[in-house]
Amino acid sequence: MGVNLHTILMGFVISLVLISHDALAQTKSYKASLANMPQSAEEDKNGNLTGAYVELIKALDRLTKSQTQIDVVPFKRSVRNLVMGNADYHIPLIEVPGEDLEKLPYAFSTATLFQVSFVLYTNKNSPVEVGDLGKYSIGTDLAHTSFFPFPTEGLSCLSCAIQMVDAGRIDGFIFAQNEIDPFIRDLGLKNIKRQLYKNFDVKVILPKGKKGQEIDAYFTNGIKALKERGEYNELLAPVLAPYIEWQP
Repeated sequence: MGVNLHTILMGFVISLVLISHDALAQTKSYKASLANMPQSAEEDKNGNLTGAYVELIKALDRLTKSQTQIDVVPFKRSVRNLVMGNADYHIPLIEVPGEDLEKLPYAFSTATLFQVSFVLYTNKNSPVEVGDLGKYSIGTDLAHTSFFPFPTEGLSCLSCAIQMVDAGRIDGFIFAQNEIDPFIRDLGLKNIKRQLYKNFDVKVILPKGKKGQEIDAYFTNGIKALKERGEYNELLAPVLAPYIEWQP
């Protein structure tokens, strides 16, 4: 009787181990690379990652029982992490209408995270002809210089860039309003004129092929579920806003 009971207990333990192993094997693990930007993804003074995209990934992981390692790095490096195979996906990147997707070293997610308003910031004392921006010194984020049909100067420091516009050192700067407007307010800049440049779809970029398709489904299904639960807009609230007309 004792032997039989021992055998039964051992079988029960082995079954638990196998079940636990199967559960771990089914857990998906990802490595996300996020662009370091105010409100989107950044590290606070205590070393904790904060921002809308960080919270979105955490929510998707809870929903899908996945585990994601999040790295927050400068924008251009984050895109390179994905292209070089050092990350499973990068957030965010705008999709430019008419882009030749076959020539790109990455794929865009099927799901659109939201629409972002890119604003042209100029110096109010130096008028700029919006229809002929090619004749001015226009800056943008270092990773976005190829997205415009005119030459742009790539700048890596967003707060520095908007101060250069305020001081008249460059004619203008184009980037997302939710990233630049806080700097204008915090720095008390008074010489800035704002005007909408264009609205773009914001996407996740993924590796091409089977791996990318798997991650694409993770975002498509996860975002749909979060929207159905009424959680999506709350998670992305810091960056989810249409163009707001105001002047410093």
